Parts: sequence; structure tokens; C-alpha cells
Amino acid sequence: MDTKTLRVLFVVDAIKGRNGVGAYFQDLVSHLEDRVERVELVQPCLQDPHPCQGASMPIPGDPTQRLFFPRIRELSALVWEMKPHVIVIPGPGIFSMIGYWIARKWGIPVCVTFQTDYNRLVELYWGKRLAKLAGGFLNWINRTLFQGSETAATICESMITQAREAGARNPQLVGTPLAREFVQTPLQPLADDVNKVCYVGRLAAEKNIESFLELAAARPDLEFHVAGDGPLRAKVDQACDRLSNLHCHGWCTREQVVALVDQCEVLVLPSSVEAFGTVALEAMARQRLVITTPACGINEWPALARGLWVMQPDETLSDTLDRLARLTSDERQAKAASAREAALAMNNHAIEHWGSVLAHCATLKPRAASLPSPTLALLRRLSSHHA
Repeated sequence: MDTKTLRVLFVVDAIKGRNGVGAYFQDLVSHLEDRVERVELVQPCLQDPHPCQGASMPIPGDPTQRLFFPRIRELSALVWEMKPHVIVIPGPGIFSMIGYWIARKWGIPVCVTFQTDYNRLVELYWGKRLAKLAGGFLNWINRTLFQGSETAATICESMITQAREAGARNPQLVGTPLAREFVQTPLQPLADDVNKVCYVGRLAAEKNIESFLELAAARPDLEFHVAGDGPLRAKVDQACDRLSNLHCHGWCTREQVVALVDQCEVLVLPSSVEAFGTVALEAMARQRLVITTPACGINEWPALARGLWVMQPDETLSDTLDRLARLTSDERQAKAASAREAALAMNNHAIEHWGSVLAHCATLKPRAASLPSPTLALLRRLSSHHA
């Protein structure tokens, strides 16, 4: 099918701009608008609520996040009016499963994305006993979505195998697009010396933010900046009170993130669980130096890995930073420039490949699978109750 004639609907649970998954689809849709006949994004938003967005409730353990319920009638009406060739849904979630059910009901091909290692996340937050139950439930939902969809898309090589084992049909490895602000904003030159280091992202357990705070405490000669919000915000604020070289900016807009990254020489992504790490790609696009841990999926892309400083097994963050700082200014400038080239190439590849994946998905015959009736009844009851 010709990409220019495609009509694509994205149904996403993640709040717009509040985490990596939410930002991913926000950026992807902005690029597809010029390449397809029509693209719509149904996604909760705190500042500008979507018409298909219903009431919400706080997520236990993280007051900075909310669980939104979809308005099923409004979403159904949008699908009826738009008549999409493909509906894209990311992983388990109330919006996603309602979108999946509507697609199956009306015979629309489905593309499921796999961008989060749920087993590792639930174990990190809930411990092994509860994680076994929660992980089993999430895996069951994933299998239902994968087995009933026409194709699946993942953002790193290691998740291809997981998706295939869960029953995904023809899983595709897609890249990660960049927000236009990171590509089009004029570059600021990289300083010759390493003086300022930043972290951008959610302040949550899987991000291993404690190691960044320890780095700031160990390096009083450098200036450290944190941009983000999350359940560990209080711990970051307490560290800022103790350390004169550490500054927290809270949640920031895209424009503010660009400005902060441009002010620094190094961005650190210290995550213990990270399917990709979009912020690392964004910093590379701004021609900045980036440190990642081995857990970050971005390392699995060889062209991008060459522009990163990946922590070695026997290193601390301070050791990796010292290794970076020991290079000459010319060597750091050259690596930062090549990192930007790799990031821009990834952006272009991701947009082109997504177009191909969606066009192919639109030609496939939809499967007959649907959500089990007890699950569907529960979702409809929750959504109607919170409408």
C-alpha cells in the first residue's frame, strides 16, 4: 500500500510528554503528518485533554503519574469517522486494550509495539512475590495482544526475541524518532572542558537516579543538573539541599530540555532498566557527550553505540566520567560530532521504516482474535464508571 494514502490511528495510554513512551508517539506522529493521508493520536494530556480522554486516578506509589480512562463512545466515533487502515497500540493498558477491541470488532489491522520490559519493572517496584503475579498478568495481556495483532514493533534487538516468544507475528525492529526541537534548534558549541553534567528523565527507581546523586557528591569540582519529576523527587531535593553543585529543575518542556542539554557538556543515563533511552539520542543530536549503563537498549544499535561512553562492568559513573575527561578536547569534539550524525541518521531511518511497517500492516488480513469477554466487560465497566 502507498504510504501517502495511509490513515493511521495511534491509541496510547502514556501521558503526552511525561515519559519516554508518551514522547515517542508524540514525536512519531508529528513526523508522519507530512507522509500519510491522515494520522491521529489518542493520548492523555494534562494540559490539553483529548476528547477521548475520561477521568483519571493517581497511580499508586507515584503521585506524579495518573491512570486515565478512555471514553469508549468518543473513541469508537473517531474510528468510525476516520476509518483507519491501521490502529497502533503500545503494550498493555486500558486505552490500548479498548483500541485493540475496536480494531478486532471492525476488522482493522493492528500493530502492537513492545517498548517496556514489564517483568523487570514490576520486580523492581513490587518484589519477587507480587511481581510474579503482576508479571504473569501483564505477560498474559501481552500474549493476547501479540497473538491477535498483524505485526509488532520493538525498539531494541533484545526485545525482538521476547516479542516472538510471546507470539508476535513478524516482529519488526524500528528506530526512535527525534522531536523537531532537538533537530532544528541551532547548535550551541561544545565547550573544550567538562564542567557541567546533567540527567534528564523520570525520577524513578528504574532510572537509578541515586547513582547520579552519588556522582554529584563525589565530584564537587563539577556542576550537576537534574530535569524531571517522579516518585523520587523528594530524594533529589534533599540531595540538592546538601550539595551546592547540584540543581533540580523539575519537569521541563522540550524547549527547556534543549536549553539545559546545550548548557552542559555531558548527559548521564544511569538506568538499571531502559528499553532504549531516548534522552541519550536527544543529547547526541545536540552534539553532546553521553554516558550510558549496559542496561540501556540504545547500546544495541552499533552506529549509536560508537557515539556513547558505556560504563564498563568494573567502573563507577565517576570512573567513566574520568575516562571521558581524559580525552583531548579535539577527540571529544570529534566524537560528539559523529554522535550527532548517527542520531540524525537514526531519526530519518525510524521515520522511513515506520512508514514501511504501517503500509505493510495495512495489507494484512486481520485476525479473528479478541479480548476475552470477562476482560472486556471489566474494561467497559471501569471506563463507563470514570467517564
